[in-house]
Amino acid sequence: MNNQENILRFENLLAKYKRNGLYKLIDYIRLETDFYEAPASTQYHLACEGGLLQHSLNVYDCLSAKRQSFIWDKVLEDTAEESLILVALLHDICKANFYTKGTRNQKTYDIDKVAAATKQNVKHDDMGNYVWETVLRYQIDDKIPLGHGEKSVVLIGQFIDLTMEEIMSIRWHMGFSEEKICIVH
Repeated sequence: MNNQENILRFENLLAKYKRNGLYKLIDYIRLETDFYEAPASTQYHLACEGGLLQHSLNVYDCLSAKRQSFIWDKVLEDTAEESLILVALLHDICKANFYTKGTRNQKTYDIDKVAAATKQNVKHDDMGNYVWETVLRYQIDDKIPLGHGEKSVVLIGQFIDLTMEEIMSIRWHMGFSEEKICIVH
């Protein structure tokens, strides 16, 4: 699917349910963020233009498939389809307006690029001959540093009300990879 098809699918899935403020949220995403063009990460999963949108749809597809599986059907049977859509599609809204484009230098062992380079630009290491090339890189520019899951909940909550189950799912979607300190008095 191309990005325009992904945008249409994303918005149609969200619009299946008429939660108060939903169209304002969609307008916010369209007009005030780069959600549809942003990468999903700086260098790992879907670190490309449109990656965040694709990642969100992939999470929805994964949850939908799990709901049909023998192992997960009992876990997800009480989760409303509306909640599944909202959590999957909006869990990483915190990454909208979060990345900027930059560049970095990296080694390339591409035979054609090495052959085209001048002799003084060709280097050698354990992997063979290489040249340095400048490549696009996404960098984090977090203007609202609230924490990953919390930030998504806060942004969504400006437009629509979430159930406690939705809040907890979005807040903790990183599992134990996002450490938080809990102070007990």
